[in-house]
Amino acid sequence: MNIIDKRNSLASSRSTSYRRRAKSAIRNIAIHHSATTSGSAEAFARYHVNELGWPGIGYHYVVDQDGSISLCHDLEVVSYHVGNSNSFAVGICMVGDFRTQSLTVAQRQATLELTRSLMDQLSIPIDNVWGHIEFPGYSWKPCPSISMHSFRNWLREEGATFTDSPPPSPTYVAGARQRTILSRGDQGDDIRALQERLDELGFHPGRIDGIFGPQTADAVMRFQRTASISVDGIVGPETREALRDFESATEPIEHGSPTDEPDDREEMYRKETRRMLRLIQPMMRGTDVQEVQGKVGVATDGIFGPVTEASIREFQISEGITVDGIVGPQTWHALDRIQENGGGGYQRLLSVQTPYIRGEDVKRVQRALNIRVDGLYGPLTEQAIRNFQRREAITVDGIVGPQTWRRLFN
Repeated sequence: MNIIDKRNSLASSRSTSYRRRAKSAIRNIAIHHSATTSGSAEAFARYHVNELGWPGIGYHYVVDQDGSISLCHDLEVVSYHVGNSNSFAVGICMVGDFRTQSLTVAQRQATLELTRSLMDQLSIPIDNVWGHIEFPGYSWKPCPSISMHSFRNWLREEGATFTDSPPPSPTYVAGARQRTILSRGDQGDDIRALQERLDELGFHPGRIDGIFGPQTADAVMRFQRTASISVDGIVGPETREALRDFESATEPIEHGSPTDEPDDREEMYRKETRRMLRLIQPMMRGTDVQEVQGKVGVATDGIFGPVTEASIREFQISEGITVDGIVGPQTWHALDRIQENGGGGYQRLLSVQTPYIRGEDVKRVQRALNIRVDGLYGPLTEQAIRNFQRREAITVDGIVGPQTWRRLFN
C-alpha cells in the first residue's frame, strides 16, 4: 500500500480538537465516498475546518483514484464522519461520486488492502465493515453508493487482486482511420488519442489503453457537463469540437466533501457497549437478538432476519425514533425503557405469531378487553384488539404496541 502520512500537514482548527479513545473502543470500519468528482485530503480538510468549523478533517484515511492513501488521523482520534457512531468507527473515504462515476481498479484494490489491514490490527470482523448508509440514522444517505454486500464479499476473497481493463481484443487496429463517432466498446488509436486529450485536460479516463471502457465513458460525460454540451458519453462532432477548443483551468478545482456533523445524542452512542443488530448476510445470531425479539413480540429464535427487522421498524415508528430497522444505541435505549416499566407496564409488541405469544401481559390485555383470559395471543384476542382500535380511532392492525397499550390502560 502507498500510504502518505499527512497527519501534521492538513488544515486544523486552532481553538478546538477532536477527543481521543482507546483502540479497543473501535468496533466498525465506515466506508464513504466523497460525493464529489474530484478532491483530496487537503481539500476535504479545508472544507471541514473552514466551512463546517470542525477541529479537522472528518476521515481517518482518504483513498485517491490512483490508489494512493492519505493517513489523516491517528486511529485513536474520534473524528466526525458517521454522526452518532463516531466514537467507535474508523472512517475511510474514497474520492469520487459513485452515483455517476466508477470506482477505479487501483482505488478499489487499495481500499480493500487498507480495510483488511485495519481488520487485522483492530480485530474487526467483516460483518462490522459498513457503508455510511448502513449506520443508524443514515438509511436515507446514498453513501458510499457502491454495493457493500459486494465489498464485503471482496474482503472475504483473501488476497484477491483486480486487473485493469482486459488486453486489447483482435479487433484492435492500430492506425485505423479516425471514426466520426466514438462510443463505449470502440478500440483503436483514435480512442487512445481521446484518452490522452481527456487526461491532458484533467478529466482522467483511467488507463490509456485505446479501449473505450466505462472509465473513459465516465471521463467523457464529466467533460461534457463541464463544457455545457449534451451529456451522453459519446464523442460526436459537438464533443470533438469542444475537446479541441477547451482550455483547462490553470489549477484544478478540488471539491470539499459533504459529510455529517455529530448531534446531541453522541454521548448516548459513546456509552453504549452492546453491539448493533441489523439485517445482514449471514444473519446475526445471539442472546441479544433473542432479547430484542422478546420485547418486540416475534419468535425468539435468536436470528436477526427480515421478520425481526420489520418488527424493529414498527417499534421505532411507535416510539417516534429514527426508523431504520437497526438496533443501535437509540433503539436499545427505547427497548430498555420497556424493561424498566416492569411487569405491570408495556413490555413488548403483541401480535398473532406461530406459535402464539403467551404471558402475563397477554392476560392483562384480555382482562381489559373483557374476553376469555388464557394468556395466549390468538385470533380472538387480535379481533378484540381491532374492535377496540376502531372505537379509539387509532391505527387498526390487531397489534398491541405502545399506543394501543396506553389507550387500554390509561
